[in-house]
Amino acid sequence: MTVMNDRSKTVQLEDIARELGISKTTVSRAISGKGRVSSDTREKVFECMRRMNYSPNMMAKSFSEKRTYNIGVVIPSDDIDTETPFFQTCLMGISKCCAPRGYDTLVIGAERGDLSHLKRIIGSRKADGIIITRPMQNGLTEQLLTESEIPYVTVGRSSEYGAVTIDSAHKEGCFELTSYLLMNNKPSKLGLILGSMEQSVNRSRYEGFVKAVESAGGLIPTKTIFLGVNGEMQLRRVIEDLLQRECGCVICGDDMICMYVINMLGAVGKVIPRDIRVASLYNSMYLDMYSPPITALSFRASDLGATAASLLLDMLEGKQTSQETMLGFEMLIRGSTM
Repeated sequence: MTVMNDRSKTVQLEDIARELGISKTTVSRAISGKGRVSSDTREKVFECMRRMNYSPNMMAKSFSEKRTYNIGVVIPSDDIDTETPFFQTCLMGISKCCAPRGYDTLVIGAERGDLSHLKRIIGSRKADGIIITRPMQNGLTEQLLTESEIPYVTVGRSSEYGAVTIDSAHKEGCFELTSYLLMNNKPSKLGLILGSMEQSVNRSRYEGFVKAVESAGGLIPTKTIFLGVNGEMQLRRVIEDLLQRECGCVICGDDMICMYVINMLGAVGKVIPRDIRVASLYNSMYLDMYSPPITALSFRASDLGATAASLLLDMLEGKQTSQETMLGFEMLIRGSTM
């Protein structure tokens, strides 16, 4: 269907309805998410909106409904985490879900324990709801939002009872990958490097690792497990220790740690996988550039973000939502562990 749209003319709901042969009320319900409208009809409405360059007057609507039509997204502003592709991809998924439903995304930086930026957003009521992309063990962010009566969704397991969460099966993924690596390595020859254990994702990864070793009938290799590793200098000491213990395989908590490990091993003349095997508990486009390719767990960060946004928008519209949603993973067996 070809639509001739005069860009100088403001497109109205009536124009969308006329183009699709449906009522104005149906178009309004599809956009707002209120009322019974099939997913097929809603998708046709959004597609037509894009073709006709229709943009709802959200400023007037926000005044009348006392909404900002902004969704706040709390992401870490720590140096190493800011560079992590996960948060960038997750944010893209959030934005792609919010835009068709008339919402904008507002990025809120937060360093460990510093919620000053979020508090300013709450104080000025600049967001209708919040998505937390890195839940911490202390649950302070969730507690602040609960006290402020602002709806929120966490990307990752939350320590707060009743929190609406969307997560990937990190524990199960780490269990599967560790079990695979144990087929060719004794537990004592496996190294594990994880970042801050205040993060729920790293606690899940550790639980999966321990479960795999115990299921294989082995003892937990405490001397080759390094938790709360942060920074290049600390990683360098960890690698030196693992090499001295003749570690056969290093399991890295995420892609950023894995890149540091690969580069450090290369700097001391170690060849992967001839001298030592390497695997990552999170895959990204950065790891795809290495040779040999790195064995890793693949999670769809974009889907996590989109699902989190969809859950939050449904909450804002008074719809029933699941308290816990879990997405799967894919185990990529590649040359770095062959």
